[in-house]
Amino acid sequence: MNRKRLWIGEAPKDPSLDDIIWQRPAQGPSSLRTKLDPELKMIGAVPPLNRDFLWLSTAVFLADRQTRRPKGWRRTLQVTVPVSAMEDWSNVASDLEATLGFLTSDTWDVDFEATSLAESKAKPVKRPEVDSVSLFSGGADSMCGVLQLLSQGSRVGLVSHWDWSGHAGTQRQLLRELRGLFGDRVVSWQVQLGRGSCQINGRSFPDEATRRSRSLLFLSLGLAVASQGTQSQLWIPENGFTSLNPPLAPERRGALSTRTTHPKFLAGVKKLLKGVGAHADFENPYEQLTKGEMFIEVSGLIGPDQASDLLSMTHSCAHVRLAGSVGYPPGTHCGICFGCLVRRAAFLSSGLQDQTTYLVTELSKRTLAEFLK
Repeated sequence: MNRKRLWIGEAPKDPSLDDIIWQRPAQGPSSLRTKLDPELKMIGAVPPLNRDFLWLSTAVFLADRQTRRPKGWRRTLQVTVPVSAMEDWSNVASDLEATLGFLTSDTWDVDFEATSLAESKAKPVKRPEVDSVSLFSGGADSMCGVLQLLSQGSRVGLVSHWDWSGHAGTQRQLLRELRGLFGDRVVSWQVQLGRGSCQINGRSFPDEATRRSRSLLFLSLGLAVASQGTQSQLWIPENGFTSLNPPLAPERRGALSTRTTHPKFLAGVKKLLKGVGAHADFENPYEQLTKGEMFIEVSGLIGPDQASDLLSMTHSCAHVRLAGSVGYPPGTHCGICFGCLVRRAAFLSSGLQDQTTYLVTELSKRTLAEFLK
């Protein structure tokens, strides 16, 4: 098993596919697809420990992406990450590895080394003053969270992550709608952070489709924004049913049910961040609610017609590239994945009109069998 290593602000002369290189453009090319500088000055003055956490999450996400799963599912993943406080992070390494193992159902081995990053002279962007910070994926749950905060009169900072252009397009459309309704009380950080298809020397990276660790990267971006200046609590809006993600059939037991916002995962992250002294104030405000109950709450806040319009514009489908491959617009939902089924049930239980376009509209055994051939 080869160890993946994140290089910050420098690069080996002949990098292998196990090297992940993140440099400022003036220093040279990177293995990442992002406009974000490694010091994170484009999103503000991020405290060093929360910057460490984002570097760690980036290394974990990219190691996850480029290590294919065997038939037995579980992998052994080894990562070396540069940090500003090596001793502090080393003290929580066992907790970190256990938390990552719960999230991705793999065995993790994480080492830390002192960063050699030479700070640039560029000044960090000043973070706009906001009352609240919330993750904003473009999904229905994140829209519910933002609408609740905005309806309370808050000025809200929305943090979005994307590594596929379809997600970015949905996020931009929703941001336009929100700004049309709430004006400058909507502040946005939309960050592309992913890996290129090739190493800087032209060699193609392998690719793994499951990407269970993306929620860690998304969380670290949110905390990077929330940790600046007068620190804010970060909202992670997700309905409690999806967070627990109970198996709906025997074949979905164990590792085949994702744990991206599971209470145990979030508690593990909070524990290790507090252990190193990083900003760790975050919560899932909908941990005890179903998606349908969240929809009912939004309907009460802004009215059923507007709630139907905004929630129908969101994206919940797990098969993000399926629609385009069969000639439909990229935002079209498949209608039968776990995310689509919970979404459809939420519209039904809340009484809101579902204006979403689904590839499969009739949920019968016959149509499902034909679609899944």
